[in-house]
Amino acid sequence: MADRYIIEFATPENHERRAVVFLVSGDARINSKPGFDNLNENTKRNFKTKFDYWLSGKPYWRGYHGWDKSEFQGKYTHCFVFTSREEKTAQRFYGFLCNPKSSDHRYCVCVLVRYRTKTRRETDEIDLKIVEEIRLLTDVQNTVKNHFKEKT
Repeated sequence: MADRYIIEFATPENHERRAVVFLVSGDARINSKPGFDNLNENTKRNFKTKFDYWLSGKPYWRGYHGWDKSEFQGKYTHCFVFTSREEKTAQRFYGFLCNPKSSDHRYCVCVLVRYRTKTRRETDEIDLKIVEEIRLLTDVQNTVKNHFKEKT
């Protein structure tokens, strides 16, 4: 059922080209919104700045990035991550990119799925695998498309 999942905006809803949203669900693998809510205010502000920077369309490798076909045998080209490092711990929000508006295929949404802290530089493929599995769920796809459906 599509109502198992809901969308909450991390950025303003009225941006003409992009949005960052949290996927919210009772599924324990989906923890981006509670992860964000539990951050201290400075870290939240840091991520909000990175979200805004991404909205502007500017590249910022140390703030966010995706994976191309040369990495992980090209399995995770829809996956995306926002990153922050504080002292010895790195904070990560993993999600996926999609174009949910049928009338505007350029409109891009980053759906945040997973929050993780880590101490090593490399991405744990398990996180990408989970995000990709969730991205492919029909109920998740329908939830995102229905949320961004144009009102007639």
